[in-house]
Amino acid sequence: MKKHWDILFLTFLFLSGCGQKDLPEAVPIAFKAHFKLGTEVNVYSKAPVTNLTDMGTIYICRSDGSIADFSSLSQPSFTGTVQSNGTVTPSALQYYQSDGTAVHFRSFRPQAWSMEDGVVNFRITGQEDIMSGICWNAGSYFNPVTVTFSFSHLLTQLDFEVIAESQAAANAWGTLTYIKVAAPTSLDLYLDANVLTENSEPLEQELPTSLGDNATLTIGTAVTPAGNLMIPSRSAQLILKVKTSNSDELTVPTNLWYIAPGNIHKITLTFRGIATGIPITATLSGWPE
Repeated sequence: MKKHWDILFLTFLFLSGCGQKDLPEAVPIAFKAHFKLGTEVNVYSKAPVTNLTDMGTIYICRSDGSIADFSSLSQPSFTGTVQSNGTVTPSALQYYQSDGTAVHFRSFRPQAWSMEDGVVNFRITGQEDIMSGICWNAGSYFNPVTVTFSFSHLLTQLDFEVIAESQAAANAWGTLTYIKVAAPTSLDLYLDANVLTENSEPLEQELPTSLGDNATLTIGTAVTPAGNLMIPSRSAQLILKVKTSNSDELTVPTNLWYIAPGNIHKITLTFRGIATGIPITATLSGWPE
């Protein structure tokens, strides 16, 4: 009987000790995405999109510590969906560490081709809008904040349009078959630096505009949109490859020698005479809101 009471007494002491210890209350982390005005706007992955409701899934990486260090990550920590008001719903609820350790987050779109040691690799077709979102202050247990991702474009958008100087010129050229630009299609996003660069094997290809590589777009005497293309920024002359139903492929240099991420360049191709050359003009505007 004495042995039985000893067990009950020890059990009472154990339970009393648990009741006296104040455990820290878990503090959930709230997330939100927002627009950066000007030439940088939140967008979705496929094609240039300018509305939060079109963002869909974003991929989020977490780093805990005094400094942000994502170099050990080989996959996103979790995903999130963006609501129309910018609120992000994480796939797994996030909490701060109770000892006050700082938290850091990075986010990107679209889904990666691969990820290793904090480097995200994308393979593009010219129609993907690669985005990154950074939260500089993700707070801590003692200073919780709403984690706000400020998304920006990492590619340049080229908007094409065509026009013939006369109906005779339009008839001579026929319909537009394609416009292409040679560009690297394997790109690396370094999460720690938030820098997008060519992969060591850039896999350069000639990418067609959103019209595709076998279009039948009518070239008329009024300006007609001829698709768009999203490529990495560059500091070299932009060269186009253009083909129509009545011409061989032409190599057409432009007057663009630098294109920056987050910018739109409108490129107008004017078709003259009978294959006598295509004058090119270009203008720059901010990413549409």
